[in-house]
Amino acid sequence: MLEIFSPQPEIPGLALRSLAALAFTCAAAYFDAFNKKWVPNYLVYGFLGCALALNVLFFDSALFIQALVIAAAVFGSTYLLYKAGQLGGADAYVLTSISLCVPYLSKPFLAGEQSVPYPFILSVLAPTGLAFILHMVARFLPYISRKISKGEVRFGLTKIAGPLLLLLAFAFFIYSISILPVALPIQYVAILSFLFASLFFFSLFKEEIKDSMVEMVPVSRLQEEDVLALEKMDKHLAKKLGLSPLIGKAAIAILKKSKLKRVPVYTGMPFFLPYLLLGLAFSLLFGDLLYYLARF
Repeated sequence: MLEIFSPQPEIPGLALRSLAALAFTCAAAYFDAFNKKWVPNYLVYGFLGCALALNVLFFDSALFIQALVIAAAVFGSTYLLYKAGQLGGADAYVLTSISLCVPYLSKPFLAGEQSVPYPFILSVLAPTGLAFILHMVARFLPYISRKISKGEVRFGLTKIAGPLLLLLAFAFFIYSISILPVALPIQYVAILSFLFASLFFFSLFKEEIKDSMVEMVPVSRLQEEDVLALEKMDKHLAKKLGLSPLIGKAAIAILKKSKLKRVPVYTGMPFFLPYLLLGLAFSLLFGDLLYYLARF
């Protein structure tokens, strides 16, 4: 067994903390999937308040400080992604609240002792990311295949240059690990190969994938937290209007005063919270995904 998977002290109130995290994440995932990716504010703020209350109810000064530090780091990084239009605001709050509820996992509910020294939210993100990537590939592969069969995809030098560099970098990486004196476990190679293949696919067809998610929306129908496809707009006009990807009340007011009738908006962006729910449930029940890879 690798030494990094050393036991950690048991978290007080872990069962109730886990139940609260699952319940709130489940509710948020429902709204994310079936309410046009809009999660009510009362739900995300309620989750955050409940997470703080649980830390007070099962107060442990060292654990509370650790939970606050982890949650602050998670919120800081995810909020930047939110402002860049790469992550929903609710996603940032749910990830932060999970970090407060369960800062680390002392022991999964359906597996043996396998605690890890890093924050629990990192364990959650591994199965979450895997499920998200699998669904994205399944979603876009048929779409891209149809466009290729119709001759609607042009493989020019500009399009293939980046993916080819990725391919060369990965080939060099595989060669480098093949000459190491200690063989890398096949599980790691398989995971890395899958991640690279996904990255190569999304890099090669990023424009087609973006186009499939963009819709010209009347300015009168814009809502707060819509994400503009600025690359589809006139760059000088977007700069003049001071637009950023994530729009709020001020940006909507500016657009309504402009002469624009419709603007490109990412209306088909994939939801995230249902995958986070799967990752959370898996990690609570079975522990860290990397732990199973490290055992082989």
